[in-house]
Amino acid sequence: MTEKNRYWVALIVLMWMSATLRVLGHSEPTKWALLVAGSNGYGNYRHQADVCHAYQILKKGGLKDENIIVFMYDDIALHPDNPRRGVIINHPNGSDVYHGVPKDYIRDEGNAVNFFAVLSGNKSAVKGGSGKVLASGPNDTIFIYYADHGSTGYVSLPAEGVLSGKDFVDALKKKHAAKSYKKMVIYMEACESGSMFQGLPNDINIYVTTASNASENSYAFYCPETPTPPPPGYTTCLGDLYSISWMEDSEKYHMTKETLKQQYITVRKRTIGEIHGSHVMQYGDLKMSNDLLSTYIGAHHSNVSVGHESNIGIYPTTSTTHVSQRDARLIYLKTKLERALKGSPDKLKAQKELEVEIAHRKHVDNTFQLISNFLFGKENGSTMMVHVRAPDQPLVDDWDCFKTLIKTYEGHCSTLSNYGRKYLRAFANMCNAGISVKQMVAAASQACLKKE
Repeated sequence: MTEKNRYWVALIVLMWMSATLRVLGHSEPTKWALLVAGSNGYGNYRHQADVCHAYQILKKGGLKDENIIVFMYDDIALHPDNPRRGVIINHPNGSDVYHGVPKDYIRDEGNAVNFFAVLSGNKSAVKGGSGKVLASGPNDTIFIYYADHGSTGYVSLPAEGVLSGKDFVDALKKKHAAKSYKKMVIYMEACESGSMFQGLPNDINIYVTTASNASENSYAFYCPETPTPPPPGYTTCLGDLYSISWMEDSEKYHMTKETLKQQYITVRKRTIGEIHGSHVMQYGDLKMSNDLLSTYIGAHHSNVSVGHESNIGIYPTTSTTHVSQRDARLIYLKTKLERALKGSPDKLKAQKELEVEIAHRKHVDNTFQLISNFLFGKENGSTMMVHVRAPDQPLVDDWDCFKTLIKTYEGHCSTLSNYGRKYLRAFANMCNAGISVKQMVAAASQACLKKE
């Protein structure tokens, strides 16, 4: 046999072996990632900055753009308030994390239909956007990172929608049943993010950490009026504490040497703080916490940061001043007001925006107090709004009731804002206490004589 013939025979054999391995399910595993910034507006700069930073880490770790899917509203890089137009930073000394980020699902494309289509790998169900989905196979890993405003049992979506914990967990169960991944890791940044995973089984090869437990706020970071403020010209927070903690930790160490558990411990210590802070939580299959970070987010082989240009390795393990995610908008509006020129249209506009926000919060607080008092009496009303079940109990016994009472409130009062969603636990407690739709209609009608 000639050398040329031997070459062709060898090539045919290799192709046959490759095809056989694919058929038998032994193809080279692929690392997939789904990144979601659930908010919009310049006051929520931090969520999109977090997601852009996460993309840069994954990209440097070796993940390909075809396997990284990004949901973000994409309205802050070119926003008039952005002092570095076209640039997004996630650290006071930050380099640009916006450059190169795939804009897969932006604006109204960032909705629940597309989210679940992408998660399930159902390309035909996607409406608009890049069409990319998690087309993962049984040997592949998936990393999901979600940064957003949260509330009891819900997180937001870029297109003004919401995602319930039950629907999310149900979708994860279906993906597992379809054998479309080997292992999955989820990091979630949101207030009360622990409540999203109270129903997550521990036998579907999914490991989760959340920025907070089921009943507390998570915290913004690198904010105006704090010891680590953003550069001059910025009126908003650059990141979120849990998020920048796991990303800055990932940049400090070789991800081939650090486990998920080691990062969890590091992030939890930094996030809990000395005065205010949240408790980073773990859910799902905790045995997976012994896996290396590189299994899911790849590995870069240097300590050169992609999120900031200096100070690697000297971040504080705790911080004495955090800003609640729910109060970050107030900081943003107050900073805008303080920095606007006296007597200018911008000053008047900022004053009005701040007054409207404060009035809205007072209105929402008063409305829910009235509803709770109407349903449970003045002595028990306040307690029932904030009651937290034991960790081993589900958030709510009847999710249909939970969703219906929320819709009933919104139909008689007003659509719940990010601030208003802090009271979603009250609806869960109403359902668990047996409150009917009829009772809720009566209470809402009494408390909300006129829609806001």
